[in-house]
Amino acid sequence: MHNELFIADLEVRLRSSEANFLLRRYRGERNKHDQATVAMLDRDIMRVHGPHLALLEPVGNGEFRFLYAGAAIPSIGTDSLRAKETSALDNATGEFYRLGCSEADKAEDAIAVIHQTGMQASVHRWECLFLPLDDGSGQRMFAALCIARETKHEFLRNLIESLPNAVIVARPLRDGHNEIYDAALIAANLRAVEYSSHDSEEGLLATTLGHVFGETRLSSGWDRNLTVLRSGKPQIFDYHHRTEEGSRWLQVHAAPVWDGVLVSMTDITDMKRAFLELEHQKKVLMDEMEQRRGLEQELWALAHLDPLTGLPNRRAFRDAAMLKLAEAQTAHRPCAIVTIDIDHFKHVNDAFGHGAGDTVLRRVADIIKAPLRPNTDIGARMGGEEFTVLLPDTDAESAFAFAEKLRKRVEQTVVVVGEHEIRPTISLGIALNRKTTDLDDLIDRADRALYVAKRTGRNKVATEMDVQGNQAGKTAAA
Repeated sequence: MHNELFIADLEVRLRSSEANFLLRRYRGERNKHDQATVAMLDRDIMRVHGPHLALLEPVGNGEFRFLYAGAAIPSIGTDSLRAKETSALDNATGEFYRLGCSEADKAEDAIAVIHQTGMQASVHRWECLFLPLDDGSGQRMFAALCIARETKHEFLRNLIESLPNAVIVARPLRDGHNEIYDAALIAANLRAVEYSSHDSEEGLLATTLGHVFGETRLSSGWDRNLTVLRSGKPQIFDYHHRTEEGSRWLQVHAAPVWDGVLVSMTDITDMKRAFLELEHQKKVLMDEMEQRRGLEQELWALAHLDPLTGLPNRRAFRDAAMLKLAEAQTAHRPCAIVTIDIDHFKHVNDAFGHGAGDTVLRRVADIIKAPLRPNTDIGARMGGEEFTVLLPDTDAESAFAFAEKLRKRVEQTVVVVGEHEIRPTISLGIALNRKTTDLDDLIDRADRALYVAKRTGRNKVATEMDVQGNQAGKTAAA
C-alpha cells in the first residue's frame, strides 16, 4: 500500500468537488472563529457528505477511535468501523488513518492523503481530506472525507489500455460433456479491437476467442489457445490474421489465468514481411548459385570430359596422369598404362552409320569405366576410337590381367543396330614406367605394343616384350 501526503496547495491538489467544498467550509469556519468545531458538520453537510465522512478521536499511543464512519469510506471487510480503534484494522488501513490524523494534528490545519489500496479492495485510490476539529470543550477530534478517485476496474482498464500490445482475456465455454469448445471474451483493450478488425470493444466482446483466431480450423491459432485452456501451459506462436481489409502477422503469447487464458498479441507484420522477403531473396540467390554451379559443371565437363562417352578427354587425362606418374616415380612404385583401339571401327561407320559407331564407342567406354578404381585409376578417350587407362600401383602381371579382362568383355558384347548385330573387338598395348619415364614416353611405348597387337591379328593384348619379339622377328627375316 502507498500513502501520498499533501499539506500545501490543497485547493490545487484536491480533484474532487466534495473535498474542495468541505475545505472551503472548514477555512471559512477558521476565519470566523479561529478554530473549526464539530458543529460545522451540520445536517446539510452530513446529508451530502455523510457516506464519505469519518469522525475520529485520539485514544493515546498514537491510536484513534472511530466515533462515526460512513458506508463508503475505505475499510477492509463489511463490519462498521464505528467504535473501532485504528489498531484493530489491518496494518495498511490503520496506518493510513493514523497518518492523516497525526499529520493534521501536527499541522493544525487541513491536510490531504492519497491512499492506494490493494487489489482486494473495490477502490484502488482514495482522495482523503483530514480536518482537525474541536468538540467544543477543547478536545481534539478529526474529520476525514474520503472520496474514491479511481476504482479497481478503472485502474485495470487504464493498465491494459496503456500496454503497447493487444490484450484479450477469455474464459472457457464447455459442452454437455464438460469439453472446452470455445472461450468467451471477458476483457480486451482497444488495440485488440484494432487487430481483430472490429468496430468497437462491444463488438469484439460479443464474439469468442475461436472467432478471433479463425474459428476452430487446425493451425489457425485457436488450436494453440485451446492447448493453453486444456493443459494450463503457456504457448508462444506466430499467427497470420487475415480479413477482407488485409492481413497482419501477430506474435501471440497465451498464458493461463485462473481457468481461462490471457492472450497478448504484438504486431510483427513489418518484421515478418521483411523476414519472408529475406527468405525469398535467399531462395532466389540459392537458385542462382545452383544455376551457376550447374553452368560451372557444364563448362568443366566441356573442358575436361568427352561429351559422347563421359570419360575424361585427352587434356584432362594428361593433367591428371602427369601428377599420378610423378607420385609413382617419387615413391618408386609401379605404374602401368594401357592404350586401347577399337578394331575395324571405320568399317562400322561405313557399314552401319555414324550413329551405330557412336553406340559402339559408348558401350566400349562403359566397359572401360566399370573396373576402374575410384580416385586411383584414370580412363580417357584420346580421340576417335582410341582410349587410354593409367593404372597406378600396378605391375606388369596385374596390368595384363586388367587388359585381358577388358578385351574379353568387349568381345562378348553385342551391339544391336536395327536388324544388325555388331560384335566389336579391341586391341590393347601395355607399358610400365621406368626410372626416367615421362608420360609421353610411357604412352609411346604402350602405343608401339598396341600396333604389334593390331599387326598380329587384332583382338589381343600386347606388351613391350611382344614389341621386342616382333622387332627380333623382323631382323631375322631380313
